[in-house]
Amino acid sequence: MATESNPLVLEVADPIDGLRIVRQSPPAGAASFSATYVGPAGWGFDPENERGVARMVNHLTTTAAGRWNRVALARRLDRAGATLARETSPEAAEVTLWGPAADWRALLPILADAVVRPRFDPDDLARLRRQFAERQLREVSQPASRADRELRRAVFPAGHPYRETGLGDRRTTARVNRTALRRFHRAHYVRAGSSVVVTTSASLRAVVEAVSTEFDELPRAAPSELRFPALRARPPETVKVDLPGRAQVEVRLGGPSLPQSSPDFPAAFLANEALGGRPLLGRLFQRVREQNGLAYHASSHLDTMRLGGRWTAAAGTGPDRWEKVVRMLVEEVERLRRRGLPPAELNSVRTSAIGEIALALESTADAHELAVEAAYHGLPPDYWATWPDRLRRVTPADVRRAAREAFDAHRSATVIVGPLRAARDV
Repeated sequence: MATESNPLVLEVADPIDGLRIVRQSPPAGAASFSATYVGPAGWGFDPENERGVARMVNHLTTTAAGRWNRVALARRLDRAGATLARETSPEAAEVTLWGPAADWRALLPILADAVVRPRFDPDDLARLRRQFAERQLREVSQPASRADRELRRAVFPAGHPYRETGLGDRRTTARVNRTALRRFHRAHYVRAGSSVVVTTSASLRAVVEAVSTEFDELPRAAPSELRFPALRARPPETVKVDLPGRAQVEVRLGGPSLPQSSPDFPAAFLANEALGGRPLLGRLFQRVREQNGLAYHASSHLDTMRLGGRWTAAAGTGPDRWEKVVRMLVEEVERLRRRGLPPAELNSVRTSAIGEIALALESTADAHELAVEAAYHGLPPDYWATWPDRLRRVTPADVRRAAREAFDAHRSATVIVGPLRAARDV
């Protein structure tokens, strides 16, 4: 499998002053390219009195940059048939450019402007503050988002990167001015610990030359390190939040989990797929929704990052049914931890997961996501090419062992959010 034509095998250049440059071949017949900067600028780095600054910086990188104000940048992208997108997590920030394959070299400077030279125009910041205020209100007033927030806070101690959602609150985002934005950007959008991943038919040499030129002004400062307070084993905690006037109760069960680089990740991945990672087929949906009609939705999630992770079992139900739903979620997670998966169920989810790799190669954007994930986590260049073989080697015993680690019951919490008092009056 030659790296020149296989999107599942990446080409990685020697780091240039700490910056990793990665090339991925596009899927056969692809008419577009993608390029992403991913670096140590997640909300886990937010100063306590400026929580929200990481997400605000990353949002504004794609709003106006270099000589382009907001309107001019939007028009430039529209003329080129290109898009800029961003994503922020506790550990990292990503900025992605997508456009016509033939124009990759001409469009790459736009990505570099966004990453290296964001404008942070006052009008854009004022508009973003209003958007954040709306999202902060939804986070505390809507059952689903409030449940997600309360679960993080119940599981992770103060100061832990995974404890917050990155939105801050009105007090902390009000403190984020242009000086704070520029300070955070200068400290965290750096070369060391960062990667630029390009999905293109151009050669690795051409990619290295282009990235080296366009990103030459990216600071060479050392990246900050995240602090991870110790997680202590304790009896499972239950948090209840009454939100009068809502129609639905949201239930969350979850806790810390493993990083994607863990040797147990393939087995944990398959365990989560069976539990609820494939919502319509997972155990949670089948038992809670299909067999008992107790929930509007039921699923599970395994969010693995570079330095750790978290798992969540989630369901939305009526005010008079949440106690039964909580019991079922707990029972299904415990059954997975104790018994793992029988061979037939394991083979079913494995076959489906292996088949998804081919689907990811149907578009440049989907294939590019695999490359960015591998680059960020520091995975081997052939990680996705060998992924099916690693899944095939997973045994029922592997799943049982991985489930005990990935879905740790001793560091978990249960959160119930919604019209709880109304349920007692029914």
